[in-house]
Amino acid sequence: MRRRLFLQYVFMICMMVLALTSCSSPATTHVLFIGNSYTFFNGGLDKQLKGLSPTTATSLIAVGGYTLEDHWNAGDALQSIRKGGWDYVVLQEQSQGPVIDSTRFFNYVRDFDVEIRANGAETILLMTWERPDSVKYGVTTANLAAAYNAVGEEFGIKVAPAGLAFARSLQERPDLVLYSEDGHPTIYGTYLAACVLYATIFEKTPVGNSFSDRSIPRDIRDYFQLIAAGTLGY
Repeated sequence: MRRRLFLQYVFMICMMVLALTSCSSPATTHVLFIGNSYTFFNGGLDKQLKGLSPTTATSLIAVGGYTLEDHWNAGDALQSIRKGGWDYVVLQEQSQGPVIDSTRFFNYVRDFDVEIRANGAETILLMTWERPDSVKYGVTTANLAAAYNAVGEEFGIKVAPAGLAFARSLQERPDLVLYSEDGHPTIYGTYLAACVLYATIFEKTPVGNSFSDRSIPRDIRDYFQLIAAGTLGY
């Protein structure tokens, strides 16, 4: 009888410990990235975000040169969204698209957002940055920001203002190269964009986060975190 009571007692203690452990474990955030080479360069924005937030599970659907229309027509992105299980879906439009063809940008953000919401997730728009080779076509920081913010306001979508963070960093520290002539990010640019996404998704400052790519010195890491936080108002 005593042995049975003892075993029951041990079982109850184990169950209590298990329950407490489960309650204290941070929940996993699931994020799907849909974009092109701006998203997959340097190992991918998804990997950088996961480094900043280890409890985040990420997946990436990115094809070089793709627009949101291309992703819609290809079907892989829609199939992944419809499988469900995502908390956030990050949409990155082709870098010139929001300015060069704002109507198409508007239409496909709307269509993707309907699907994303219907499957229980939240849309995040990744505002890209000014391309040196496309300024003559009006692809400037100001015009990109206006296009992204207008669509974000229209559909109630959060915008991760990476383009504004890039402009801020380049004004203060032009020695830190964030992208090539055609706009593709360096590892510095990818890390800065990831810090902006982190602040946008989790609504908290990245300042003080210990993660960065091995090729980024700590003082530069800390600087980019401050830039991202300042851009988001943290």
